[in-house]
Amino acid sequence: PKATGTPVTYAGVRIVEAALVDAGYLTKPLLDGHFGTATVTAYSRWQKSKAGGGYKGAAADGIPGKDSLTRLGKKYGFTVTP
Repeated sequence: PKATGTPVTYAGVRIVEAALVDAGYLTKPLLDGHFGTATVTAYSRWQKSKAGGGYKGAAADGIPGKDSLTRLGKKYGFTVTP
């Protein structure tokens, strides 16, 4: 279902969410283009994984940084551009 209270979704978020679904960190029904709580939690789990960089503590905050996002893109087929 579409997230309530969120007027805009972004194609780039859907790409990241699709990769998180493929990685097993997000369920398909939550692939909605909204970088909400579920996506932040899933991304944090990715950051903590070895493939995601093995971040710990506050560094695994669920907010995409260049390194962890580039790692996700390399593994799941998208390119990060500045």
